[in-house]
Amino acid sequence: MTNPATPSPRRLSYAGIGARRTPPGVLADMTRIARWLHRTGWHLNSGGAAGADRAFADGAPADARTLFLPWPGYNGHTGADCRTLSRTERSAAERLAAQLHPAWARCSRGVRALHARNAAIVLGAGLDRHVDAVVCWTPEGQIVGGTGIALLMAGLAGVPVLNLAVQSPREACLFLRKRRHAFQSRARR
Repeated sequence: MTNPATPSPRRLSYAGIGARRTPPGVLADMTRIARWLHRTGWHLNSGGAAGADRAFADGAPADARTLFLPWPGYNGHTGADCRTLSRTERSAAERLAAQLHPAWARCSRGVRALHARNAAIVLGAGLDRHVDAVVCWTPEGQIVGGTGIALLMAGLAGVPVLNLAVQSPREACLFLRKRRHAFQSRARR
């Protein structure tokens, strides 16, 4: 894979994730939110899956996003915005996911790669550069499925989660605007 577009040290980043079966209206909101976040200087980390990942990617141009893929060519994704983990990165991400997954021993190699990819989306490829926020959708706002494991990782890192199942897009955007202003104030000092 080629080198991905990665956020600069001074750029805010967010994880745009969620269930593949996110409702169509929420998918449209995710694309609008991604467009707005791009215009206001945020970098998207997502995973290239159908549903929520696709909706966020549709709103963020390739130079403003990183799609962490579980394997090269996942869902037909290629390009400078795509990133697969090195063997070492994947191993570390899988060790973390194994601690959080209730049935890790029953996960196939592919499912483990998907969970490792989720770790990178939220915590960075080296698990040392977490996003500034997570915007997502899960059924009834619950911590379930692959997105749920990513949300547990976000919680461990203290990353705020904005779940569009329980928060309106407006509430999420107001929170993100405040987060951006606080970041900009610190950067000016």
